[in-house]
Amino acid sequence: MSLHMLINGIPLEAYKWEEEQSDQYRLTINVKLTREDYQKLDQLREQSVKDGEGFHVMIADYVKPMRFGKIIYSDHGDFIKWRATLIEKDRTKELHDFYGKQNKKDLAETVVKLKQANEKLLSVLQDKGILTSDEAKQAGFEGERDLEAGDIEYFQVEDIDFYLDRTDKKQSVIH
Repeated sequence: MSLHMLINGIPLEAYKWEEEQSDQYRLTINVKLTREDYQKLDQLREQSVKDGEGFHVMIADYVKPMRFGKIIYSDHGDFIKWRATLIEKDRTKELHDFYGKQNKKDLAETVVKLKQANEKLLSVLQDKGILTSDEAKQAGFEGERDLEAGDIEYFQVEDIDFYLDRTDKKQSVIH
């Protein structure tokens, strides 16, 4: 049995998968890819990191906006095995939990205070000769997209089907 799906129009057939529903829907899939499809998905990964946007995943008749979580791949010559965790992009509950506890005025004041503290710290480091002017500019806050880019873990293993999860030292268990 396999799971048929489309990721931004790229047809995939997962030979193993695991679904999890907590605050957000998560789908971890194992697929065999041609080198061409692997390159397309890698470009999608790079683009989603760059612009902070998600992509559409179609499973059966449902289309979900999702983003990448952890990605592991193994190169087998003629094909690539690819394991990806796809996470539903909807962050409504997280945003409500965060913003529901504070009003907009409090948030604006907090942002201003944090920005001022950051600028003072960078200025002190520059005055002490620890940072140059260009380094101080580079160390400034670049925006939310840069923070989201670090969410994707991406690495190669010998064979994803025998990859041991480093958190609990057990072989990954998926359908």
